[in-house]
Amino acid sequence: MANLVYKRVSTDQQSTARQNLVLDEAGIEKPVVFEEDPGTSSRLHPLQRPKFRELLDYARPGDTVHVSEMFRLVRGTGHILDVLDVPP
Repeated sequence: MANLVYKRVSTDQQSTARQNLVLDEAGIEKPVVFEEDPGTSSRLHPLQRPKFRELLDYARPGDTVHVSEMFRLVRGTGHILDVLDVPP
């Protein structure tokens, strides 16, 4: 079972420092990190983001996906449901 970490910032002026802090404090062992290029818009559906698609292709049953805050991955209930509907 792998610990998959997803990181994203909305502009190239932002950094993942806060996300790193939150995830480090969580004590995630041997994380496999998938980080979008800076400026990957939150308006882009999660399933259209290259690194999130890569994470989904990598994931296996029993893996855990970690994000520092839910808004780094989804914008609303519709996105949550779409992500949950992805076949294994």
